[in-house]
Amino acid sequence: MLFANHSDAKFTLLNDYDDSDKQELGTGSVELKLEKDSKNRVKITKPGYQPIIKEYNKDLKWDKEQRITLDTRQVDITAEPFDAEIYVDGRMIGTKAIYLYIQKDRFLTVEVKKPGFSTVSKVYYNQPDKETPPMKDHFTLKDRQVRLEVQPADANVATNGVTLGRGNQDIKIPFGDCVTTTVTKEGYVNFEKVFCNKEGDPEPPIRDKAVLEDRLVKITTAPNDAAIEIGGKRVGNGSYDLKVAKNSCVEIRVSKDGFVRYIKNYCNQTNMQEPPVTDFLELAVDEAYTSSVSSDLANVRITVPVKAGIAPEEAWKILSSIITGYFDILETVDYNTGYLTTAWQVQNFQSSIIRTRVIVSTGGNTDQIAYAVKLISQEAFLDGKNQVTVKDDEKFQDWARILKKYDGLIQEIQARLQ
Repeated sequence: MLFANHSDAKFTLLNDYDDSDKQELGTGSVELKLEKDSKNRVKITKPGYQPIIKEYNKDLKWDKEQRITLDTRQVDITAEPFDAEIYVDGRMIGTKAIYLYIQKDRFLTVEVKKPGFSTVSKVYYNQPDKETPPMKDHFTLKDRQVRLEVQPADANVATNGVTLGRGNQDIKIPFGDCVTTTVTKEGYVNFEKVFCNKEGDPEPPIRDKAVLEDRLVKITTAPNDAAIEIGGKRVGNGSYDLKVAKNSCVEIRVSKDGFVRYIKNYCNQTNMQEPPVTDFLELAVDEAYTSSVSSDLANVRITVPVKAGIAPEEAWKILSSIITGYFDILETVDYNTGYLTTAWQVQNFQSSIIRTRVIVSTGGNTDQIAYAVKLISQEAFLDGKNQVTVKDDEKFQDWARILKKYDGLIQEIQARLQ
């Protein structure tokens, strides 16, 4: 008599030379008559359990009661795509479909993998205090996965703002969705790319690279409102994130009235010093600025009428006397034409050269004597590379300021001649 531990377990007599069914015997328990010259092979089955095959040779002595225990669970596993690999506890078992057998009081982990797809896994238990495993289970790989290789190797990777970690990462793209992947590292311009897993869109790549090559310098200045310029265009005040493309250099200029202009080059080239992650640029006080005053009288012709009663010779004498009080050398003096020029007077400062001169010519109408006085004030910046002399006219530009020692010249001329 054969007894199964499940009342609905099915007994089937098998052929001797293959596993094909010969005769159904019953369920739960059956009486088996042993045939001579037969293996008397019996298969005991129940859905969700691994079948058991027993042989009862008539020539051997058997107990009248034979008990068969079905306790190994069976799960029919199928997977899509059909070439996806099915792993059990880390060992590749097959593709498309497998039978999973879980022994009593044990558990197994199933993983379904395919390059370019996010791995799906599940744990199956055959334990009394755990969920009963299903008879069948189907895995469908729909979420895509991109293996992202990053350089530098310690760059940080995030998707949709959530940090994944440093270095190479697997980017998961849920079915029907897109994710924004960002790769960051201090001192580099961020890498950003969107991967999509939507019907009708191109499939995301199995592997991709994110190479951070362009450098980023976070610049701050003192004073904190100094103007920052690149290529003659103002890009910020006090702070700026400077991008330096691979194999290029960028020159920035930092300036503010009253301070020495700061010029610096940042290069992202082989065999050149790497740009810093941050840079603090502190401007030195401009002595030329503190030694001068802002004036709307600089570099403009000021007509000074001579007060009636002052003879031309006397007016010329007064004018010449005032000018020589400020300037040591007169370069041109012509009373007949009423033309006078001084030589350039030069004052050197840390960052610039200031040159100043006066030009006088006759002006006004014929009814009244008048002189046109022009106080020329010009500045040339020193770049530390090339020398600047007072004769380098192309390097000087009009300066809307006057050195303090010349500040009262125009006013004195006006006061004494008018």
